[in-house]
Amino acid sequence: MVMKVIPLKVRSGTGNVAAALFSGGPLADTRGRPLRDLRISVTDRCNFRCTYCMPREVFDAGYKFLPHDAILSFEEIARLARVFVGLGVEKIRLTGGEPLVRRDVPRLIELLAPLGVELTLTTNGSLLSKNAVLLKKAGLHRVTVSLDSLDDATFRAMNDADFPVAKVIEGIAAAAAAGLGPVKINMVVKRGVNDDGILAMAERWRGTGHIMRFIEFMDVGSTNGWRMDDVVPSAEVVRRISERWKLEPVGAN
Repeated sequence: MVMKVIPLKVRSGTGNVAAALFSGGPLADTRGRPLRDLRISVTDRCNFRCTYCMPREVFDAGYKFLPHDAILSFEEIARLARVFVGLGVEKIRLTGGEPLVRRDVPRLIELLAPLGVELTLTTNGSLLSKNAVLLKKAGLHRVTVSLDSLDDATFRAMNDADFPVAKVIEGIAAAAAAGLGPVKINMVVKRGVNDDGILAMAERWRGTGHIMRFIEFMDVGSTNGWRMDDVVPSAEVVRRISERWKLEPVGAN
């Protein structure tokens, strides 16, 4: 199970809130299942405007993101992480927005590394090639990279920032070379937009040791124009791939 912490500061009563939330031993959900994974959003900002996530018509130049003094400092994130690790968390994933647009993220990794848990980071890959070695040296274990198409025109249209797909592939290669593997690669599949690239994506990453994941287009609220007609069910993705290659069940990763 996964918990997510967004980077808002609690201005008053923090100690009492922590005492109320974190007393009583290991964390579990209402069904008694242990909560071992923690996602921490280090920023709400992103340099992409992916149409299924942060469409430009909503997140435009006038959109009010959180002011810097309203988000957790690295020291505050590390303090919270220590609390959660003490309650049974075994893995911390840093997310955003795009986490690498926040300045000096490797320093945050250095603060978290002594906790002795798995540290991962989810990124759109745009800033990965120049940060991969720094992230690894700081103590990061793995990265997950969003990559929605291998076709450059489709990819540029989906990220709506005119960012080339070659730069993201370069980032994946840099991450692997730095030892941040196996790299997980996420493709959000939207019917009529990029679903014609499912087989190309599967073929590109077959045999590389990376973990390719096809993600159903999800309703994330009222901002991304979600419609059921745009969804390619996972069963259909499996069927399309199985028609090309024989599939065999493997472990969870």
